[in-house]
Amino acid sequence: MRLLRGILERTPAPEGRPTASSGEGGSLFPVRYRQRLVAELKLEAATARGLMRALLDACRTSDESAQIACLQDFADGFRRTALIKSVQFYPYLRCALEHDTMAMMHFNEVQAEAQRQVLRIEAILVEYLGAPWDATCRRRFVSDVARAAGLLGRLLRQEESTLFPLYLPPDQYRYLGGASVRENGGQAAG
Repeated sequence: MRLLRGILERTPAPEGRPTASSGEGGSLFPVRYRQRLVAELKLEAATARGLMRALLDACRTSDESAQIACLQDFADGFRRTALIKSVQFYPYLRCALEHDTMAMMHFNEVQAEAQRQVLRIEAILVEYLGAPWDATCRRRFVSDVARAAGLLGRLLRQEESTLFPLYLPPDQYRYLGGASVRENGGQAAG
């Protein structure tokens, strides 16, 4: 994830494309706002939940091929969603909230916890998809999948309740004298 962020920061924008200093509409946001991104992420979350349910159902059978296929399907969807979040969602929020100290602190805490959960799930995926299965792997598989399901549930609930509502168009963030004020009644967010 850090590698992608570093590549994006070093990659020059093609001619005529918005950059960090000249973003769309004069915005200083280096990541473009996508109106449908949250809806897309909610759909991806529902898909991930469905793939995890299918994997848990496969764990109730003794069909190892079905378990591996479901694990691969879940891994593909999970990684695709994690990439979208790391390239578009989190960088946009980081830029949007950078002038709001309290919101930024909360964002950093939530994002750090989400990143820990993603890494734990990824470690489980790598362990079972990256090596041949031996007797120890077979014994631990169901409990590790159940642990991954719990982590996924917490991750998705946390993002949906805490971070998705913060994803707004650039003109919805207002910073006055160091304090952030959104257009929702002029109440200070920080």
